[in-house]
Amino acid sequence: MEGSVEAVIVGGGQAGIATSYFLQQSQIKSVVLEKDRAFSEWYGRWDSFHMNTANWMNSLPGSPEEFAAGASRDALGMKADALRYFESYLAAVNPLIREHTEATSVRQTQHDTWCVATPDFTYETDYVVICTGAFRNPKFPLVAAELPSTIPQLHSREYRNPDQIEEGHVLIVGSGNSGVQICEDLARSGRFDKLTLSVSGNLTVPFEVLGIPIYTIMRWFRLMDLKPNSWLGKKLLRADIGGRTMPPSPSQLAETYGVNLVGKVSGLNPAGIFCSDGETVPLESLSVIWCTGFQARYDFIQPLNRHDTFDMAGQPIHERGQVPAAPGLYFVGMRHQYTATSQDLYGVGRDAQYVAQHIAATRMN
Repeated sequence: MEGSVEAVIVGGGQAGIATSYFLQQSQIKSVVLEKDRAFSEWYGRWDSFHMNTANWMNSLPGSPEEFAAGASRDALGMKADALRYFESYLAAVNPLIREHTEATSVRQTQHDTWCVATPDFTYETDYVVICTGAFRNPKFPLVAAELPSTIPQLHSREYRNPDQIEEGHVLIVGSGNSGVQICEDLARSGRFDKLTLSVSGNLTVPFEVLGIPIYTIMRWFRLMDLKPNSWLGKKLLRADIGGRTMPPSPSQLAETYGVNLVGKVSGLNPAGIFCSDGETVPLESLSVIWCTGFQARYDFIQPLNRHDTFDMAGQPIHERGQVPAAPGLYFVGMRHQYTATSQDLYGVGRDAQYVAQHIAATRMN
């Protein structure tokens, strides 16, 4: 069965629904394909999850309400705040959305149109907007596959609460936002004999400086609007400012809860998992939680000229989300797509608006 729409949006998270909102403003008929449910990545966060951006930063275009309405604008909202906001936003935008429908392939034709295939349906369209985000596919180090099958291990994407983890010794690998939040959640439960955090060197950002919220300071200095290709952006973003973590820091976890800190996981030896600082984590009674991030994968996209569409790392070669080598192909929600916050609620709406306006202008020509 085949259908024809003007634009197909792949991914029903904040990037996809915001893009749908702006396409509606231009009277462009689009459909959103989401392999799970809308905003599924947020529903899948652990129970005690809190935002890493202040409430005032969490805003999507066309939203009828504030994020965490009634709470301080400088506070960090909880998972329940996020879900309420997204449910309200989805109802307000009311996109044409096909949930539980995966785009199995996105293929460019000889006529510069696109065929988007799902298990039950194929769409033919002039425009495809890939909004699968920067946090779609869990990333594991090689040592994960080398561990004995008797060692319980899971990715942060699968973690919900301490009851999932066997009592004993838990190694949390990665000290970004996920790692420190999950480590603190485990520590507060008091269920485990020992907690070890493998520190990955993320920049720890204080919540306040001289009583001023850090995100207010970043707004003053326009750091959240930093362009990755600017001279300052090249210095700071390559240093992974996007990998920052809010308190607690690893050192605070060690001081408050007695968490054992080790270096980056380097490999496996007969004694256990060895780390960059020379420490070895024994395998006895060990469970491992991998907080090692995500990677974006686009192997389901089949342009006519892949070499000019994707770089050697498999990432799109684009101009603010538009791919010159593949007319009609766009991206929204990529990490550092246009600014340091393109992957966040704070920045994704601006990128969605630009892409929708580009599509509208192309459509008129």
